[in-house]
Amino acid sequence: MNAFVTAGILFLTGLCIGLLSLGIVPGRRLVRKLRAVPHMFAKGMVLWCVACGTAASVYAMRILSRTGHDPAALLGVILAFFGGELLLMCLKTVLKNGKDDNHD
Repeated sequence: MNAFVTAGILFLTGLCIGLLSLGIVPGRRLVRKLRAVPHMFAKGMVLWCVACGTAASVYAMRILSRTGHDPAALLGVILAFFGGELLLMCLKTVLKNGKDDNHD
């Protein structure tokens, strides 16, 4: 890494730590907006699982086109893992007790 890049990173880190010690939080409005979004974790998890599944599918197609080997087993395990995550989150939402006002 270049010395100027390292110095810039250290300067910005020190600046953020200094602002935090003074009670000034950079991006406070962004943090407030993100906390106000209901079910933010669930929405983020769905996006993450879809993105990882798509990336795995693209990688499997790359394996198939370059080598000619069938990557079905690899793709099946990866998609089963992320599908299981989504299924557990769906079951948690469906089977939870209480009102919708409680955010986990």
